[in-house]
Amino acid sequence: MFSAAPLHAKTQAEVFQFDIPAGTLDQGLRRYIAQTGRQLLYPSSLVSARQARAVRGEMDADRALQLLLNGQPIAYRKRGRNVIVLVASQPPGSKAPTARKRRESAQTQAVPSKAEAPAQADGSKELPIIVTGSNIRSSGVSVSPLIELTAEDIEKTGSGTIAEALALLPQNFGGTGNEDTSLTGSDRTINNLGLGASVNLRGLGSDATLTLVNGRRVAGSGGRGDFTDLSTIPLGAVEKIEVLPDGASALYGSDAVGGVVNLLLRRDYDGAETRYRIGSVTRGASQDVQFGQLLGTRWQTGHLLAAYEFQRREALNAASRAYTRSADLRALGGNDYRLFFASPGTIVVLDPVRRTFVPAFAIPAGQNGIGLLPTSLVPGQNLSSPREQVDLLPEQTRHSIYITGEQKLAAGMTAYAEGRYTHRAFRHLAQPSLTVMSVTRANPFFVSPNGTSVTNIAYLFDKDLGPLQTRGNVGAWSLTGGMRAELGGDWQIDGFVSLARQRDYRRNDNILNATALNEALGTTPDDPLTSFSTARDGFFNPFGEGRSNTDAVLDFIGSGFIEERFNNGLLNGSVTADGTVFEGPGGAIKLALGIQARREDFSRDTLSFLTGRMPAPGVPVDANRWVASAFAEIAAPIVGPENAAPGIERLNLSAAVRAEHYSDFGTTINPKLGLSWQPVEGLLLRASAGTSFRAPALLEVRDAFRISNTQLPAIGGGNRQVISLGGGNADLEPESARSLTISATVAPTRMPGLSFETSYFQTRFRDRIGQPANENILQALTNPIFAPFVTFIDPVANPDDRARVIALMSHPNSTIQPTINPTVFSAIVDGRFVNSARVDIRGFDLAARYRLSVGEHRLVFSANASVLIDFKDQITPISPLIERVGTLGNPVDFRLRATADWSWRALGVNLALNHVGPYTDNISAPARPIGAWTSLDIQIRLSSTEKTVLAQGISAALTIQNLFDRDPPFVDRSLGFGYDPANADVLGRFIAVQIKKQW
Repeated sequence: MFSAAPLHAKTQAEVFQFDIPAGTLDQGLRRYIAQTGRQLLYPSSLVSARQARAVRGEMDADRALQLLLNGQPIAYRKRGRNVIVLVASQPPGSKAPTARKRRESAQTQAVPSKAEAPAQADGSKELPIIVTGSNIRSSGVSVSPLIELTAEDIEKTGSGTIAEALALLPQNFGGTGNEDTSLTGSDRTINNLGLGASVNLRGLGSDATLTLVNGRRVAGSGGRGDFTDLSTIPLGAVEKIEVLPDGASALYGSDAVGGVVNLLLRRDYDGAETRYRIGSVTRGASQDVQFGQLLGTRWQTGHLLAAYEFQRREALNAASRAYTRSADLRALGGNDYRLFFASPGTIVVLDPVRRTFVPAFAIPAGQNGIGLLPTSLVPGQNLSSPREQVDLLPEQTRHSIYITGEQKLAAGMTAYAEGRYTHRAFRHLAQPSLTVMSVTRANPFFVSPNGTSVTNIAYLFDKDLGPLQTRGNVGAWSLTGGMRAELGGDWQIDGFVSLARQRDYRRNDNILNATALNEALGTTPDDPLTSFSTARDGFFNPFGEGRSNTDAVLDFIGSGFIEERFNNGLLNGSVTADGTVFEGPGGAIKLALGIQARREDFSRDTLSFLTGRMPAPGVPVDANRWVASAFAEIAAPIVGPENAAPGIERLNLSAAVRAEHYSDFGTTINPKLGLSWQPVEGLLLRASAGTSFRAPALLEVRDAFRISNTQLPAIGGGNRQVISLGGGNADLEPESARSLTISATVAPTRMPGLSFETSYFQTRFRDRIGQPANENILQALTNPIFAPFVTFIDPVANPDDRARVIALMSHPNSTIQPTINPTVFSAIVDGRFVNSARVDIRGFDLAARYRLSVGEHRLVFSANASVLIDFKDQITPISPLIERVGTLGNPVDFRLRATADWSWRALGVNLALNHVGPYTDNISAPARPIGAWTSLDIQIRLSSTEKTVLAQGISAALTIQNLFDRDPPFVDRSLGFGYDPANADVLGRFIAVQIKKQW
């Protein structure tokens, strides 16, 4: 169930079915928070080494809290309908309270006094009540809407990973940094070579959403190190996920433009938990198996927790879906995007005007290329779907370990440490090699349709070599050690050092080696330095229908590979102190101060064997930088219970500022102001405004200059050969943004359990770093807005252009085959990183929640929707500001997830509706509508009521996602995949069973 945190507001009249077992007071309070949605604020010393009795049965939230605190020297004060502060109760014989304390006691609910239960060993659990969006503990002030997903919420979705759970959020756009967008080629903004999973709030980019683990940064992921890979975090270790869909660089620094996702992992557990989950699609063969084990223990002065998780998911092949198995989409209402690169091949000739190859003759099928006559060639072309053998989702195998512990050292001092390690291996099939080969009369199978001495053939090696075979692995680890100390009053200082690193490795095998092909064709003489000989092993025969060559020939020409290694590291140190400065008229004025320093490093090493006799290393990258920051935040209740007036029951102000200095580009300072106002009971109004930024990734600044070649659609039809330039830009400036959020929360006092929230958001993002031509590569030659990045050339008529092409081809960083004729190129496309783009977004988030009990039946209805009014971008400085909302490859204007949950005793049922509104394929000419997509999920869960050792604590859940197996709406994509991975899920119906046992 998804809803913004303010929607958990409850009233005293609401009745809950509580099930809180006896144990430590800290654990009991955590269960109370999870079952009521209330926010409890208290210092660690108040609950340390205390036990609580069981609380079970149907009652209101206040009564349950009184029973939970029964016998403890603790009282509680209400600060609003959803925030409760626990304080030490007045001990007998103490001095008379001051006038202020007497006024405070009027707001205090006393806990029935009984003899204090004997203290039991539960360690010195520190629970800093720091909600994402503030560095101040226990402030009770939240000026930005916060979306909370508890472990129970996630289990009810049936999700198997953190990425799957967050993908259901309407505020999260799935267009970048994910497996399917990477494998289908729809994401050209993120180099996701390790096939990780990321969050992209508001569609501003995976690199513009800051993802934290327990409030701390982690090492970057991917080919640029510019996003956090969610797959490295075990879901079984997650206690709660907090999503702040608002700019927050004033609090957290770089990257927090679209917002912040904070993964809060379990820290304290007594016992064991075993989890097994198996699921599968109902079309195709993609089974998902998971196993998790959690162990925890406590002693008098500390605690320790360890978690392990294993996952193995099979690949999903394109052939298993009607809209991806062929590039001929005419049967679905689209166009035919098959290529004339085929097997049998297509004989092509060079068009002198467009300087690109065009089909002339089709090599006939049903023959092996031996004795083929010119008269057997058929005018026209052969067609193929190069991607029909590819995988839409890769095979993934993952092992994750998480260990955390705390130890009390002395009064008021606690040491803590945690470590994580994940190893994830993946493999998938990719598009087979294709090329235009030049065959001469030296080849014994040579045929010329017109008597020329060279025949050019557009050939697909799907039947000879098969698809590319990609495999790789990701290794990620982090270590953190820190200390907390009480400074007196409610002041606390927290300091830690963390070290994190992620290594991504990928290798593509079964790739065509161009030098070997020319030797096997006889186009170049036998090379005595290679292990191949045409006299001994034979020639490559390109005139058959495929499978017309010996293994020796195929092994030689298919020996090419590309190997990539990326390494991202982070060393981070932080010291933060917070507490009350003084008592103001509306309550305690709280302050947080901190300093941080971190070192980021990035390296890349590549090795390729696409040409030549020996593998060639790429240009390495090895870069690092230091970042130093200082920050301050203040939370000031201006009006509270003691000075409330009609129309102003509460008024809270917050302000934060953060300065960061980067060793490679300078300093940025970002402020944020917030205000919350409660005019009457049941109505809360909030607003916040601030600036945010994203620093250039190290690769974006330090990447080496590179030259390659490709074919792109040209004006007038057909493709043209172009030279592509890539690399970093040392003159990049940080991206900057201004954000505004205004929200209203309504929780009618006469309708307990009902709440509504609406939030208006607006972000203006400037100096976006990107590669405009590369990110829109199919429009680079045809759309005039990319003119600043395209230079049209004529090497035939212009000697200067010819000299420039030759110089680029001979550059040490060029991957262009030296056998290519320089005159075939007609343009140079500059794809290097620049500060060029601008994005303006605005819209509304809507949330509703209604929770009620009818006898033993509990019902919860919730809905979360995102309405995007504008998503305007300016790709280049000369292009207009274009509205992109509701267009292909961009966020849609409306997304909704609504749930209904019913529970009765040990049985529960959850229904969820997911809806993506209609949008437009604006790339097609003319534009085509894309239909809305609605899917329904259902979960049935059952927990054991038996008290035997084996049966107690067992629960099971059956989840069916996309119950009616609805296909995504059809999209006529030129890549040949008939759906939009950014706004739809390719899995179809997925059925999963999970069994969990608590020991």
